[in-house]
Amino acid sequence: MVMDPSGAAIPNAEVTLTSIATGSVSKFSTGPDGLYSFLNLPSGGYELKASAHGFRDYVQKGITVYINTVARVDIKLDLGTAIQTVEVSANATLLSTESPTRQEGITPDTIQELPLIVSERPRSAASFAILMPGVSTGGTANPFDSRINGGLQSGDEAIVDGVSMQQGLMSQTGMISIFQDFAYSPDMVSEIKLLTANYEPQYGSTTSSQIIANTRSGTNEYHATAYWYHRNTVLNAREWGSGDRGKNLQNDFGASVGGPAKLPLLWGGRRKTYFFVNFEGYRIAGGSTRPVITLPTTQERNGDFSDWVDSNGNLIPIYDPNTSVYDTSGNLVSRQQFMGCNGVTPNVICTSGPNTSPLWQSMQPLANQWLPFLPEPNRPGIKNNYQVPRAIPDVLLGHTNDWLIKGDMNWRDRDTFFVSIRYQGAAPLYNSVLPLQLAPENFTQPQYAFVNRGGWDHTFSPVLINSMRLGYLDRNEGYGAIDTPFGDKLPQIPGVSTHAYPPQINFSEYQNWGSSTGSNLTQRTERPSKIINDLLTWVKGKHTLKFGGEFRSLGENNRDASNGSGTFNFTDASTAVKGVQSGNGFASFLLGAVDNASVTYHAIGSWYPRARAYIWHVGDTFKLTPKLTLSYGVRYDNFTPSWEKYDQFSFFDPLSPNPAAGNRLGRLAFGGTRWGAASFGRRYPERHWNRGFSPRLGFAYSLNNRTVVRSGYGIFYTQAFYPGWGGGISTDGFSKTDSRGSLNGFTPSFSLFDPAGFLAPYQAPFNAAYTPVIPPIIDAGAQNGSGLNYRPFDANRLSNAQQWNLTVEHQFTNNFYISTAYVGNKGTRLPSSAVPLNALNPSLLPVYAFTNPTTRGPDSHLNDIVPDDTTVVDGVLSPYTGWVAQMNDAGCSATVGQALLPYPQYCDQLRGSNENAGNSTYHSFQFKAEKRFSQGTFLLASYTLSKLITNSDQVDQPAGALDWSGAHGVISPFERKRNKALAVDDVPQVLSIAFVYSLPFGQGKRWASSNRLLGKVVGGWEATGTIRWSSGIPFFFRSGNCAVPGYFRAGCIPAILPGKNPWAQSKSNFDPNKPLFDVKAFENQLLDANGSPVLDNSGNPITRFGNYYGSGSRISNLRGFAYHNQDLALIKETKITERLRWQLGFEAFNLWNWHIFNGSGEFGSGAFDIDVASGTFGTWNGTITAPRVIQFRSRLSF
Repeated sequence: MVMDPSGAAIPNAEVTLTSIATGSVSKFSTGPDGLYSFLNLPSGGYELKASAHGFRDYVQKGITVYINTVARVDIKLDLGTAIQTVEVSANATLLSTESPTRQEGITPDTIQELPLIVSERPRSAASFAILMPGVSTGGTANPFDSRINGGLQSGDEAIVDGVSMQQGLMSQTGMISIFQDFAYSPDMVSEIKLLTANYEPQYGSTTSSQIIANTRSGTNEYHATAYWYHRNTVLNAREWGSGDRGKNLQNDFGASVGGPAKLPLLWGGRRKTYFFVNFEGYRIAGGSTRPVITLPTTQERNGDFSDWVDSNGNLIPIYDPNTSVYDTSGNLVSRQQFMGCNGVTPNVICTSGPNTSPLWQSMQPLANQWLPFLPEPNRPGIKNNYQVPRAIPDVLLGHTNDWLIKGDMNWRDRDTFFVSIRYQGAAPLYNSVLPLQLAPENFTQPQYAFVNRGGWDHTFSPVLINSMRLGYLDRNEGYGAIDTPFGDKLPQIPGVSTHAYPPQINFSEYQNWGSSTGSNLTQRTERPSKIINDLLTWVKGKHTLKFGGEFRSLGENNRDASNGSGTFNFTDASTAVKGVQSGNGFASFLLGAVDNASVTYHAIGSWYPRARAYIWHVGDTFKLTPKLTLSYGVRYDNFTPSWEKYDQFSFFDPLSPNPAAGNRLGRLAFGGTRWGAASFGRRYPERHWNRGFSPRLGFAYSLNNRTVVRSGYGIFYTQAFYPGWGGGISTDGFSKTDSRGSLNGFTPSFSLFDPAGFLAPYQAPFNAAYTPVIPPIIDAGAQNGSGLNYRPFDANRLSNAQQWNLTVEHQFTNNFYISTAYVGNKGTRLPSSAVPLNALNPSLLPVYAFTNPTTRGPDSHLNDIVPDDTTVVDGVLSPYTGWVAQMNDAGCSATVGQALLPYPQYCDQLRGSNENAGNSTYHSFQFKAEKRFSQGTFLLASYTLSKLITNSDQVDQPAGALDWSGAHGVISPFERKRNKALAVDDVPQVLSIAFVYSLPFGQGKRWASSNRLLGKVVGGWEATGTIRWSSGIPFFFRSGNCAVPGYFRAGCIPAILPGKNPWAQSKSNFDPNKPLFDVKAFENQLLDANGSPVLDNSGNPITRFGNYYGSGSRISNLRGFAYHNQDLALIKETKITERLRWQLGFEAFNLWNWHIFNGSGEFGSGAFDIDVASGTFGTWNGTITAPRVIQFRSRLSF
């Protein structure tokens, strides 16, 4: 506002704003209310001038405009003549006085000074986000694990140059895109901001935050920079418990140049063009940590399992599957324990002489083709006994070349254009925890990506501006198994679809061998996004109106020919007995006893998911009074369900009859109309939801010129997520995964050494033949006996969050202010793993429970085998004619429990791949104190006190690590209230500090300023750093000896026994050689009236979890180790010439070499064995935070 000395508005004043970088000029004449505004300004520095008849000219310098920020400068003109000028050097206020949005940011130049680690990827300016209030990262400080204001992990949104970074239909954007997959270093961006709550309607597609960045542009002057960041093995500290340093060489290097493009057609008259080019390369050899894995011991490889004991030293028995005794229904009754060649040595398989195990003898020719490549353990114990000799970088982008090219054109005074092109290419990396012949990992080739942007801003008048943005993003990744070249060097199992690459061998207790992914030529994906958006801004009196819309064309282009060589799983069940902690997966392998296996046959090699999004929004910022601003608007989000380009797509239809299942409801449906009777009609299963209206309302009120109160409420919808990185598309019927499993849960499905291999008949007592079904199979019953893709019909109703905040900010000086806030977030319909359709009600658990008279252990008649379609077993008959044969042919046990399921034709829990039945509640107190960079000093301190309760943690919920780990998917769908618990990464308190301090030595400083030579040596130094402290994240506990039939879809969750202390030792004085938890404090074994374990007929304790799945909480209230870290940098800048400067420094990450016994950051149980049935329950598994790392930096700039 332009005012006279009394505060009255001055109409018709001319206000001129000049860009310091490009010299571009914008002008505005004030109306009767004295108001002025400049719309859609690029971030950067500006000079403001105001003039009016009868008043002195006013000039304010040093104004900085940030992304999505209203920089308010009220102008008071003094009486006088135009030749008199009043100059002001102060910046605009630090406070956001006209918006309810909570937003945070640090300028890239300041980020450049802070320690920014080169860690298995190039530097990313988005790393600053973890320094802000409301941001937690679980048990570490990895920005990839960021959860912002209680939103979904990996569910934020990233915007670069005005366009979303959504990666096609891969359910990836936000921090995944801008920090990991497309890391934007501080040398690439001119500014980066974090909008954390209650932002304008033009932003959405997330339940948490917006990470907004603009790439750098050229200016009126030429600037260039060359830089190199280097990490070296010699300077690193040793990993805790390791005798040497793992190899770790990392280099992030590059150069940039920018300035005016003074070429014909690009420069001259009213046309000015600027360019900016940045090249950044990244190379890595080794990594910061050396993984610890579990391998069979030397004696176990020779058949001696006398070392296989639990945490109390009790022998875990290994039983001989050749001695199995069955009842008339085919249920396992008993087995004999291996007793060695002399008959008196428990757990020893006889490997020579007349008593040699025939299974051992038959399997040895095969086993001996794998075992020579398997390294010997190099650490003590039976678990976590092998540390990889060299550090393994867990990266896709380990050898990258990255180019950013940008051009900006100012044409006349009304139009500005820009184009930015980013290319990223990476070479393949062959890194494995095992020798390459057994490597379980994949390499990536090809690996290249584009992020291209274009923009046009047109000024119709000073009060009416239109901005249009175009964006294209794609990544082409090929995923090839490292062991592919050794297909003819390892056993080739008969009966599979290809021998072009080795089979995959999985164990229940040990590191897996090999990968059945196959060649990178037949296993790759692309994820194209094509986006256009437009924003019209109109200033009408006291109103700033914004109208806009956006269209997204999203897709994937996938190729897949994996698992043709087969995946063969060896579990403890084949060498165990029911109800007793027993068996060993590697022992099962040495006997050739395959518990379950699968082979995939492909009739099509490619498929193409597609979807679209339609978004529009309108908002108004109303300057109601000089002190009060209202902000309100509405946004509409419409994301279509995904479909396949050629309708080569199938899914579960729960409402239509299945002719191959006696016309019971539930069939395999095929998208579109081209598949005859099997067609679904629609191209996708969901009902298209089109009611995604989200209102926004907020205010900002200035109590005085230094204090502002802001508050807001809004609803925010996400994009349509399809966990599993396949765009929600399944090709069942066009491809077929034939699975074979144990028909009673204990008898091996077949012997690996059988001449027929995967096609071998089922073992006694079943003796059934097995014949695979080869696709294409366009039939409603094609997946009977197997699993299939289920996308709930209502799942297109988008996840949403209600956000609200109350913020009070006070500015103490021109450069220092504090902010306090209460921030809340209520998530609804979030991605979840809570409602599988094919589940039994827990009320049936006691109905079919009984005590097995042979073992004296708990048992269930639900596991009883139904032998044919006419025999009634436990009052249950085959659901339809042909059911038993269907189940047996598909490798699914035809049991009483399977027959009682709502959809007995499917051996699958039918959990929605895009299920969104989750919810969350988040409350927090947030504090921030910031001193903007001035006089060589910058300080930022933030603190968050919060609590997050949820049953949904991340975007990739049903397919992600939290389900694999057992953190989710363990509660019966009939008891959904038990799912609500602390978030797996809930952190009650987080404190972050960042600082930059120029040491007071040298020219113009307090000391050594007069001696030029001394000043050159001691001047130009600055110390910078970050400090982070956070509370521990919660543990969860499970029992692996869970005999509850899987038909209830519930895991066994042990409770802490009343009056018992679960801690075996104090965290403050932790001995990693001893258990952290006391197994006796948890539900585990069945106890008698005296508290002693009840033993079976073999003298082994009986599990508590026979017909009982525990009463523990899904996530406990016990917390892991608090995280703390400090990084420090010392930097020396030398002025070589007036414009040429050289910066040299070093950065220490984890300065004090603190070691925290935490996992990757996703969940608190990652570093400990949390299985109460495990012999190593409560023990540390070797996972620990990274040791101290020293990094050198050198920068040359002019």
